[in-house]
Amino acid sequence: MTSLIQSIRDVYQASKKKEDIAWNTYVARPIAAILVALLRPTPLTPNQVTFLGVAVFFVAAAAFIFLPGAWGFLVGALLVQLSYLFDCADGQLARLKSMTSEVGSHLDFLMDELKAMTLAGALGIRLWMLDGQAYWLIVATAGVFLVGAATSLTNFVRRPEYAGQEIKPGDSARKRAIPASLIGKWVWVAEAVARYFVHYPSWIMGVALAAFVLPFDAAIAFLVLYLGVYMVYLARTTLAILLKLAHPGFYRS
Repeated sequence: MTSLIQSIRDVYQASKKKEDIAWNTYVARPIAAILVALLRPTPLTPNQVTFLGVAVFFVAAAAFIFLPGAWGFLVGALLVQLSYLFDCADGQLARLKSMTSEVGSHLDFLMDELKAMTLAGALGIRLWMLDGQAYWLIVATAGVFLVGAATSLTNFVRRPEYAGQEIKPGDSARKRAIPASLIGKWVWVAEAVARYFVHYPSWIMGVALAAFVLPFDAAIAFLVLYLGVYMVYLARTTLAILLKLAHPGFYRS
């Protein structure tokens, strides 16, 4: 048992990122190291592990849609966590086997956004199936649009032609220095909170468990927080693009 634990610890230390969010560092990647240790001697490639994670996520979406009540949401949330372990394991396995690639990083980003759109749509459909109100289908459609539009905007503003430098997938997870000004500090805090809620694996289990003791529907609470952040991001990023590209001085820069 001791040697197994040491082996898993060695895998984690050899495959972790130098800079990562707290959830990954202290929760997800240590657990994913167990999965990586099991996958390491197999012929599975990191990209195949990525696709396995997406397959598990589709099962999670089905659980959200077809399993009602707090227990149904909890099952879906647990499957989301399992899918995220694969999402962590693909990169860890790639680093461990020296199989990292640019296209693998972009594939990981693409699959993450596909899962985010699937999650928003599935929860909207879940609420429609529970009470039959057609406006939940509008919420589902709007949620998929918000996530898709935000993804497109993120890809655009990351382009070196727009940003002036190359921004690779995962760069947003790096720590940012706290500004000196008071307004800058508030903006930094607001962006940190927004990044936390966008990264739903960090908190979806909390919502699922809280629904057992507090009088709210887990799916509604999740969608309000999750899609609310996307709405703010979409508005902020769109405004920034308009101010930059619609300004007459843009063509003189």
